[in-house]
Amino acid sequence: MAVSIAGRGGWSDETWSYLNDPRMPAMEHGWKLHVSARPADLDTVTALVLPVLSRHVCHAKFARDPDVLRRLNSGVVSAGAVGKAITVYAPADTVAEIARELAAVLRDREGPRVVSDRRVDPRAPVYYRYGPFTGDYRTGRSGRLESVMTGPDGRMFDGLAVGRYRCPPWAEDPFASGSGPGDEPSAPHFGGGRYTVTAGIARSPQGNVYRAVDRVLGQPVVVKQARAFVGEDESGADARHRLRNERAVLTALDGVAGVPHALDYFAHRSDEYLVMSACGDRDLRREVLRDGPYRDDGTRPERALSALASRLLRVLDAIHGRNVVVRDLKPDNVVLDSSRPGHCHVIDFGISERDGTGPGGATPGYGAPVLRTTGPAAPADDYYALGATLFFAATGMDPVIVDSDHTVNRDRTLACLAWALPGPTHREIRSRISGLLSFDPAERTATADRLRTNTVGTAGTAGTAPRPARPRIDDDLLDEIIEYTTAFCVGEASAIVDPERAARLNVPTSIDVYGGSSGLGLELLHHLHRPRVRSTVTALARWTAEQSRNLPPGFYTGHTGVELFLTQAQLTAEAAGTYEDPLPGHPALPGRAPDGGPPEADLIAGAAGIGLGRLLLARLALRSGHRNAAHRHLAVVADCDRMLASGTARLSPGGTDTAGSAALREGIAHGEAGVAWFLLEYGGVTGDMDAISRSEQAGAHLAAVTPDIIAAATGPGATRRYGSWCRGLAGIGTVLVRAAERLDEPGHLDLAQRSARACAALAPRMPLVTQCCGLAGVGELMVDVAEASGSEEFWDAAETIALLILGRSGGTWSRPVFPDTGLAGPSATWAGGSAGVLGFFRRLRARGGPRLGRVT
Repeated sequence: MAVSIAGRGGWSDETWSYLNDPRMPAMEHGWKLHVSARPADLDTVTALVLPVLSRHVCHAKFARDPDVLRRLNSGVVSAGAVGKAITVYAPADTVAEIARELAAVLRDREGPRVVSDRRVDPRAPVYYRYGPFTGDYRTGRSGRLESVMTGPDGRMFDGLAVGRYRCPPWAEDPFASGSGPGDEPSAPHFGGGRYTVTAGIARSPQGNVYRAVDRVLGQPVVVKQARAFVGEDESGADARHRLRNERAVLTALDGVAGVPHALDYFAHRSDEYLVMSACGDRDLRREVLRDGPYRDDGTRPERALSALASRLLRVLDAIHGRNVVVRDLKPDNVVLDSSRPGHCHVIDFGISERDGTGPGGATPGYGAPVLRTTGPAAPADDYYALGATLFFAATGMDPVIVDSDHTVNRDRTLACLAWALPGPTHREIRSRISGLLSFDPAERTATADRLRTNTVGTAGTAGTAPRPARPRIDDDLLDEIIEYTTAFCVGEASAIVDPERAARLNVPTSIDVYGGSSGLGLELLHHLHRPRVRSTVTALARWTAEQSRNLPPGFYTGHTGVELFLTQAQLTAEAAGTYEDPLPGHPALPGRAPDGGPPEADLIAGAAGIGLGRLLLARLALRSGHRNAAHRHLAVVADCDRMLASGTARLSPGGTDTAGSAALREGIAHGEAGVAWFLLEYGGVTGDMDAISRSEQAGAHLAAVTPDIIAAATGPGATRRYGSWCRGLAGIGTVLVRAAERLDEPGHLDLAQRSARACAALAPRMPLVTQCCGLAGVGELMVDVAEASGSEEFWDAAETIALLILGRSGGTWSRPVFPDTGLAGPSATWAGGSAGVLGFFRRLRARGGPRLGRVT
């Protein structure tokens, strides 16, 4: 930035320039200020802010340059990052004074609204919220990274910024006369009181979308918001310009069937709003995820894939007839109406082109692969997006986007299509989707013609290009994959422990098993014979131990799992045999849940997981001859068992908001299966007759409910969640395998095999390659069942899962790039990244072997 802070004791990374005051007291969390600015004004605003801060004790960070701020303000980083050009960390007794001085010097300046904060002064872009000052992260119950703040009463609060104002219960607002949570229209009425909001449809950094009622006409409408200065480009065009473009496009499309009508347009303060006719009650993405994919097999005629393709093409033809190219066709923008079966609408024309002009932009996997660098868009561009949308409707998966080469992504997408729609029955629809996904505009146009006339393709026609050959899963390929993925995980671990690289990456890192350094380290401990692994694990363990974290006691998301990693790393170090408590002073058991309720009983964060982790720690201590440590761990295990037996620790409700809620309630992560797993291990390790009896009861309960879950998972409308490790049959099957071994119950193994077959059928529709909710978790079940049954059927199924994982990944077959849960890039975590995938490939190559959580 032109206004440098280097002479004021500052330093920079790739995103921020920092100003640290040595007089500032150490604070883990508190009230902090955010100054919003437009990219072109960053230097001017910084010049106004620095003199104010120089008069006070505080830390601060500034967006490094206008390009960085443009990215922050786009919403791509996160909704909570928008508008935060400058962050000020101040002591509680001076934060209000600093805020008012900043508001005075910045009065009447403009910047995006900071939706996670409250405004200090309605005429100045200065905001405040209570949040973390230091990086203290954990994985929350939903698997999302949380920033941990612990209040005076010991209650924890997630401090990460989200798309609305949140405040912990212990914090007293220093700006009691502040303007409130934001400057949204006054709910429930806006537009001069004409529109009454009835529900929210979508929330995004660029603006929200609402369902509302027009009080004048008495009809339902949709109101779309565009926030001022969000997504602003070098020319100054922002979200409002795209909304104005949408209004102009809808006006040009007036009267076209399958397109909403533009009804009204108004401004509220700096934001603008488009009112449109309501088109339906659900979009294609939500419907497919809730009710399963579209098919042409005759089982559900109202959900025929070819009929959906024809309807969408008719709408596109009418749009193209008005010289409009949609440029953003995707499942989210196809609206269905349950009251009018067979009807569909295309919505969201913010980046559409009319008569060859528009604001630009594209969605990865849908419009981006055929985005032109120069010249106007063409109807054939929409045909590519139509093919990608039909791919989603048929599989429930978005196109592969992890590789930098669009051709690799497209070919892997088509490979996934072949897995999901096998056999001659689906040959024609596969051919049509393949033709639409061609990079040749002429081939896409020819395929669209086939759809219009419903003609069957023949040899030499569009869409018949040969599919890339699948690799053969053999020992040589597995060795290459494992070696390459281990090296990637070593590189990620090295980045975590390098302060300079970590600062440049600017990625929050937790230390737990589920999503942090401990899960990565536990997998790397299986690869100590490979280059650089031993030294990297030692450095990663040292870094993990040095972090001051207020973690709860849980196994996967707390310090029990961290202790397991540190202990294993300690015992496998060069000076093997040493043993000391790696985390002294941390409570072994939860006093209550993070929300203040009863302690949780589940495997991920609760008593079952803590007990399982302590069993593993006790086994390590006994093997290394440290009996006192083993007795200490076993005492905690017994306490966990008592908490479960007495009902002191309870499972949280699984929820009924999605299809597959039965599987959610019984699942391994937060349900009965996880508790059963602990009881099985506890009874098996200790010989405690009461625990064995309760494990038999838990196993019998799981066996009783599993057939109904399998039946639901194999129905025509089954969602892919039934296959997951954390929520569905992959985790339940894992516990049934263990129950068969521990309790000598062959019937449990039979149910585990049936569960594995159901998961194998769902796997081609599972988009994630990861352990939690993904294919690696399913693969682990196949290995478990194959080990226990000795059946080649399940080794073959495990190899098929490996092929599916490679098909959803980038890179080459032997050097794959595994996408994390975001599907667009790699990470090295256990639950949602490459470390968990590596664990599956390791066990597949070894035809078995240890897996996380099993006591051997």
